[in-house]
Amino acid sequence: MKINKTRAAAVILMAMLFVQVPLTHSAASKSHVNVYHILLLLMPVLYLPALRYLKLNPATAFIATMAMTSLGAGAVYGGGMRSTLIVFVAASYFLGVVFGRKLPDLDLRRIFTWVLGCCIVFILLRDIVYAGQLGAVYARSEGASGVLYMSTGGRNIEASLLALLSILLLGTRAYPVAAGIAFLTSATMLSRAGLVGAAVSIGIAAYRARKTRSYYLYTFVGVAIVVLVGGLVVSSVVDIPVLDRFNLQAETQLEHKNVGRLALWNSATLALEQNLFGYGVGNGVPLMEQISGLTFVENNVHDIYLQFLLEGGVQSLLLFLAMVVHILFRPAEGQQRNIKAFLLCYLMLAFIEFSGYEAYFWFFVGMFYARNDMRRVRLRMESGKKPPRPGPLQRVDSHA
Repeated sequence: MKINKTRAAAVILMAMLFVQVPLTHSAASKSHVNVYHILLLLMPVLYLPALRYLKLNPATAFIATMAMTSLGAGAVYGGGMRSTLIVFVAASYFLGVVFGRKLPDLDLRRIFTWVLGCCIVFILLRDIVYAGQLGAVYARSEGASGVLYMSTGGRNIEASLLALLSILLLGTRAYPVAAGIAFLTSATMLSRAGLVGAAVSIGIAAYRARKTRSYYLYTFVGVAIVVLVGGLVVSSVVDIPVLDRFNLQAETQLEHKNVGRLALWNSATLALEQNLFGYGVGNGVPLMEQISGLTFVENNVHDIYLQFLLEGGVQSLLLFLAMVVHILFRPAEGQQRNIKAFLLCYLMLAFIEFSGYEAYFWFFVGMFYARNDMRRVRLRMESGKKPPRPGPLQRVDSHA
């Protein structure tokens, strides 16, 4: 693949979206400023003429509604550093549209492979630097708080990102490597979302490699059920830490300490009782703390649907759900199939993880819609082609 400006920019941006290099950290907003934030501010300037590619669809409607809701809510509730997240959402979506238009399928396959290479290099370098602390890096212990993970969200997001990246590589020779790394990382880090994401990725791969429409799918589901039941039976006799991560009693215990997902969701419910039309981007957790009197370590509620309802209001959530349904039922082909699977896996994991403002998610939303628009134009042109006019000999024959 010959490197030009667009391909080089795409490689750099995607690599930084997955390997998130932090520049600074704000304790007040519980947020990091990463290299990709700078890229998202600068790169759109290079592609301003591409603004014509933006179309009215559920994604653009959601972003516009969320932005307007935040502006209105900001006048009442104020704002902070995390309020700027909507800017990065819009920028990443726009760049996804740009690169989705400009890069053919073959280039995308190669770029996704290069991004996997960047992730592997990062993991190897990280493990070399922390060679004496690998137990803390990969075990769920508080002693690894200063470790640099692939994602500034920590080990759980790193495992989930690797699982999502493996989906982008479906159908390539690099896929087995990507899926293996995702599974091993998720298992060693005891990441629930990572394990589910890796299972989804492997399930999609098995389904696409089917001999019949149902053979591999049923085989995968059957094996998964047997393994799950067997694991639950064994765990009742032998302590298996990875299965303990799926134990809801642990979340209940965390709730009593005012931490964990259940505590966040309960406080979010209290905040929603006072306002169903949105507190503004970044204001969700701070307002929850004011209303409940609790202090949370997290900066989001670990459920993007609840997050969007809390910060964008019911109007934003409805538009987001419309986008989810639109993506789910739109036909896809080529690399767009992998991008669609990536988005659907993210949206499934998003019930227990993520903030909803992740740049890599909106980047691929933009890429999905760009390729969807291109597909529609191509199909319209193909359906609009008229049969060639008969030549002179054909006209003579027709009069004979």
